[in-house]
Amino acid sequence: MLPVLLCAGQLALWPGGDLPSVAAVAGTAVILLIGLALGLRTSRPVEVTVAVAAGISLGTWVAPGAQLVAFPGDALLVISFADQVALFSVAALRSYRATVLTLVGLVLWQAPLTVARDGVTGDLLPDLIFAAVLYVVVAAFGRRRARWRADRSEAARRLAEATRAQRDAADAERRRLARELHDVTAHHLTSIVVNASAAQMLAAKRPELHAEALDYATRTGRDTLAALRELVAIMPLDAEPSPESVPALGDLADDFRQLGQVITVTVPPGRLPPALAAAVHGIAREALTNTLRYAPGAKVDIELRHTGDHTELVIDDAGSAAAPTATGLGGGRGTDGMRDRAVALGGTLVSGPRDGGGWRVHATFPHVTTATPQIRLRGMVGAALRRVRSDTVIDGALVAATLLLPVLGLALDVHSPAAATLILLALLSHSLPLFWRRTRPWWTLAAVALTAWTAPLLFGTGGAPADSAPTFLFTIGADLIAVYSVAARGTRPGLTWLAPIAATASWSLSLAVMVLTAPQDPPRTELPAGAVMATASIAVVAVLVAIALALPMTAAWLTGWAIRRRRTRRLDHEHHGVATALAQAAARTHEERTRVATGLRDAVLHHAAEVPAAAEAGDLPRVLTAARQALTAMRALLDGLGRTPPPTAPTPGPHRSRPGPG
Repeated sequence: MLPVLLCAGQLALWPGGDLPSVAAVAGTAVILLIGLALGLRTSRPVEVTVAVAAGISLGTWVAPGAQLVAFPGDALLVISFADQVALFSVAALRSYRATVLTLVGLVLWQAPLTVARDGVTGDLLPDLIFAAVLYVVVAAFGRRRARWRADRSEAARRLAEATRAQRDAADAERRRLARELHDVTAHHLTSIVVNASAAQMLAAKRPELHAEALDYATRTGRDTLAALRELVAIMPLDAEPSPESVPALGDLADDFRQLGQVITVTVPPGRLPPALAAAVHGIAREALTNTLRYAPGAKVDIELRHTGDHTELVIDDAGSAAAPTATGLGGGRGTDGMRDRAVALGGTLVSGPRDGGGWRVHATFPHVTTATPQIRLRGMVGAALRRVRSDTVIDGALVAATLLLPVLGLALDVHSPAAATLILLALLSHSLPLFWRRTRPWWTLAAVALTAWTAPLLFGTGGAPADSAPTFLFTIGADLIAVYSVAARGTRPGLTWLAPIAATASWSLSLAVMVLTAPQDPPRTELPAGAVMATASIAVVAVLVAIALALPMTAAWLTGWAIRRRRTRRLDHEHHGVATALAQAAARTHEERTRVATGLRDAVLHHAAEVPAAAEAGDLPRVLTAARQALTAMRALLDGLGRTPPPTAPTPGPHRSRPGPG
């Protein structure tokens, strides 16, 4: 509606009857064109600013020297605010750089426009300075609006992410738990099955393998049982692991070398970030387990390298002519689990046959360097500086506004240089604390209330003449802004109602003392008789002034309180939405963990406990049977995860010729 209101106001004041018909028609057309251009300011603000500047320039030449009857000045008085509206839109909707360039362009445009309208006069430079300051203030308010829009967009993004997390929480937790169970138990149990099967097949040729297989089953079975019991007890969240908790690739390779695999590991110097190290370890362990199952004895090459801005993990096995030692143990989730690990860090994973035989697993991760936090920090610092700059400009405009009338009154009166300096310092001390109104509103109010007493101090000491008293009457603006700031931003919101009372009391008393102590010209002929009468006179004047100030002080406090309430309700609404969604996501996650813990306790634990018990008893066939039963129960539990609501896309089965990993 703003373009409509500007055009209607301008047309209502347009002195078309006082202009030639051609100029009147042309001027009316210019007004309408500027209004139409402003209608596009939300989508093309920079182009609209150019069009508005051109329209105002054209109107200046169309109706030179036209005068309004009620409002002397430019014939385009109302519509001339269109350039400030357009600049505000640029600052609110475009980048900081675009705002600065548009601001500079408008300031430079004002010089020839002012000369064309008024000619070269003594007021040219003040007019240009005033226009530049006005543009800067408008741009600062626009940048503040841009920041508000950015905050709302960020809040909407957080809410969308929380809602998405709520919707996908159960499915994501099922995938995480499946990967966790797979990592903790399946590899250990598979190794036991492979070792026991090999010992049974080679019992006649290598009888010593029987004792080694029992010893391995005892140690590994105990580790598996302890890990399962820990999972049942706490079901930990998927927190970022510490560097010490992630085994090195060399240690992982040593574990699989004990099972007869030939492994070569190539890693660069230095330590990986914990999350990346955990992903690399999990992918390598899965790939080595698959090789143990389907290509026993095959040579495996593991290479970790940094290439440009990525980290790559390549695992190649050469294939094996030997038949698989243990089959039917996989559940088809290994490749999906490896891919989930890579995708969780923003990477990719490709797994498949390689040229010349064998199998390759190739994972790529974005390489996070130390420069990234510094770049982000510089961006954050730059954003903070831009925020401070716009707020400082706005606060500076408020300080200037509170000083405008007092300084004008001081300039109109003739004072000695010493008196003028003292009065100016008093005015500055009263207004400058407003620069801290955002961060220290209570202290700002205290400073403004205390500096209100500089006026009676000057009059009481003879530092200010009597005719300068009206100058201090216009300083009330600083007090109103301080009260507003306390109501809008002050800590302890329940006590902000004290702000208008304190400001009114201080200003009223200081004004009463100033009025009664200011020197009179001619001097008073009668003074109050004694201290009691003087105090009574001050009290009467203070009460009268307080009554007069009650309405504006209360209005300032109510305005700040309403803005605080609106801001608080908006933030509470945004935070409540995010908190509710996250709480629901956490509840769904907890339900999944509880269900999986119950399944482990009821279906898997007793089979896993049988493995070390049978190994300690020296019963290798029972070890093999118990390990296979534990793996079967684990597979059934993992299959059940995919069938649990909320409904999700079914986990795809193996889609390649090679058997799927477990």
